Amino acid sequence: MRMHTPSSSRNHTTAVSRWPQGTLMANLAADDRETLIGLGRVVTYGVGETLIREGGPETTALLITSGCVKVFGGAEDGATVLLALRVHGEIVGEISALDGQPRSATVVAVRRTATRVLTAAAFRSFLRGSPTAAEVVQRSVAGKLRGATRHRIDSSSGTATVRLARTLDNLVRSYARSVPGGLRIDVPLSHADLAALAGISDASVQRALRSLRAAGAVATKYRGVVVREPGILRAIAGQSGWPAADENLLPGIPTPRGPRPPRPKRPPLEPRPPRAEQATGPYSAPLAPRGPAPAPPPPGEDGSLSDTG
Repeated sequence: MRMHTPSSSRNHTTAVSRWPQGTLMANLAADDRETLIGLGRVVTYGVGETLIREGGPETTALLITSGCVKVFGGAEDGATVLLALRVHGEIVGEISALDGQPRSATVVAVRRTATRVLTAAAFRSFLRGSPTAAEVVQRSVAGKLRGATRHRIDSSSGTATVRLARTLDNLVRSYARSVPGGLRIDVPLSHADLAALAGISDASVQRALRSLRAAGAVATKYRGVVVREPGILRAIAGQSGWPAADENLLPGIPTPRGPRPPRPKRPPLEPRPPRAEQATGPYSAPLAPRGPAPAPPPPGEDGSLSDTG
């Protein structure tokens, strides 16, 4: 159930002391962080609750101060497609707050999530009052657009195993925490979620995970993945100089720990001398060159013809 807290409460300001690297709040200057987090009202969402609904007319921006959300988009056939994950320190809904247009995606909480809900007027006023904060927000929006482009490319090329490796590599860079045996992607993701992010089917996710386990890259837990060897995962994803579609990494074949050595170049072949063209008969015996037919011998000289009789 959503819980509203008066904006005068300061407990929420100090609830999160460390913002994940690369998020909007981590990139803002300290005074801008304090100003932004003090705007609007505090709204907390339970697991599965909708923060933003695609097509909605609202223009508020929501600063995530704790928790995690999934961003979905609607496909033409009515299906929903998982587009991205957002964690605390990031902002959602800022595009509508800036351009006044309807919501372009749906945002759902995957765990208990606290936000600061900012009106469009308050958000734009904050940006006008701090050019440095406006620049950070611009870079944040540009990064999301760049990530969306990269996601479309990564999810449309390569084998299913390569696509999943790329997806897990991106997730572990942003949402991992250290656990015994590796790095756990600290977001609850089902096979359907991984399939949507990687652009493959649920069945392909299961096969790809088996391949990645066999290569020693990952271990799977309930609704979670532990990356045991980030270097191997990155190599399979095509991020270490190996071809992205290299199936030699997949099961039963040992995975090298370093870049693949270059293949030796073959020396160029020497051209063969041209063969003389010869006319051949039915048994490949050379035929006599063509020319004028010889004159027949005079009658009677060789006994073949006779005028007698």
